[in-house]
Amino acid sequence: MPLNRLSVTSRVIAACSLLAAACNVSTPPAQPGGAAPAPPPTSAAVAPAPTTGAPAAAAASTGPIVVGVSQALTGDKSDGGTAIENGYKVWIKEVNDSGGLLGRQVQLKDYDNNSLADTSVSQYERLITVDKVDLLLGPVSSALTIPDGPVAEKYHMVMSEGAGGAPPVFERNLHYLFFVQPGTAEHQADPFTDYILSLPADQRPKTAAYPSFDDPFATAVVDQARKALEGAGIQTVYTQIYPPTQTDFGPIAQQVKQSGADIVFCGSAGTSDVTAFVQAMVSINYQPKATFFSAGPDEGTNFLEALGERTEGIFNAAGWVQDAKTPGNGKFVQEYLEMFANKDNLVPPEAAEGYSAAQVLEAAVRGTNSLDNAKMADWLHGNKVQTVQGMIGWDAAGRPQGTFTLLQWQKGKFVAVWPKDDPSKSADPVYPKPNW
Repeated sequence: MPLNRLSVTSRVIAACSLLAAACNVSTPPAQPGGAAPAPPPTSAAVAPAPTTGAPAAAAASTGPIVVGVSQALTGDKSDGGTAIENGYKVWIKEVNDSGGLLGRQVQLKDYDNNSLADTSVSQYERLITVDKVDLLLGPVSSALTIPDGPVAEKYHMVMSEGAGGAPPVFERNLHYLFFVQPGTAEHQADPFTDYILSLPADQRPKTAAYPSFDDPFATAVVDQARKALEGAGIQTVYTQIYPPTQTDFGPIAQQVKQSGADIVFCGSAGTSDVTAFVQAMVSINYQPKATFFSAGPDEGTNFLEALGERTEGIFNAAGWVQDAKTPGNGKFVQEYLEMFANKDNLVPPEAAEGYSAAQVLEAAVRGTNSLDNAKMADWLHGNKVQTVQGMIGWDAAGRPQGTFTLLQWQKGKFVAVWPKDDPSKSADPVYPKPNW
């Protein structure tokens, strides 16, 4: 493991410890969209945590049930954040159209955190202590969920979230946090490495390059894939961590080409950095045999419009495909495309992740017939929930226990290609990939 990778992990763990400690100190709430309030200069008395995030009279109220979210609607995580938020909105429409929850309509109270962790923390504090929301849904990305999870835990409120699955999310064994994908981040690329290792020995790639966005989700995906491929004899010839501010991928593309890597496995942030990286590889006529990106290819029409025919052959893995036969998926897809129409009729998997997280929250409310978050958390730990991503259950730390599907862009469509027995599989993987 490179030293800079270790330093990234160390910084994340250190930041988590500081945030967890800060959550025990009473601080004034920040204004929506503002920076986190400064901690007091000296130690303060710790207020006892409430037994539930909702007031005792909330269940008897006739007003709307308010669901609070701090979301990345602008900034470097905004593509995924907007897609997840749209998934939440589809769920709210469906719930309200069918009579609401506990006989009450549901409203979304959301703030834009600009993709900043400190802002997200202060906004969740505000949602709980000032806005006094009844329920919470999580933000996009592990980078935001890692500090936000302890805020929900502090106030004993369930945080159902579909996009924060890196290992540090679960290291503190939070009772109130539930990650709603089939598996955790470090296993996202398992079907890709399984496929590569299924190839005959004389067809397998010999070398691999691992550039990665500086993010706990991205690095977790890369580390696990690298471990599996190195264990099978595929030599690592390049590693690099790039910052969120990276826009010029020319130097990285040139270095990867010079390394002679047969495949490029990138821990990417989203469509913007994948687009810049692919265009840089095209400009120097670098033709790897396969490319896998941890985020970006799953962003549907945004990705297709950004790269056009150059999407061909690009791999990604997800817990959901648009034509999945899971219960309720057809209705979700139809509702999404009616609310957020696009010329390609594509639904980004992040929208399904958000919708699924909301389904889990709904199941807990209906399962306990209340807004008592403590009862809801206990109920979720003892039950599985059917979502459009499949049936999902959790361990004590909120980790789901399922597997992902390998997808590949083929002829303008994002199709499931592996494992062989995956019920969503509709095509065989293409390897080597066509030239750009």
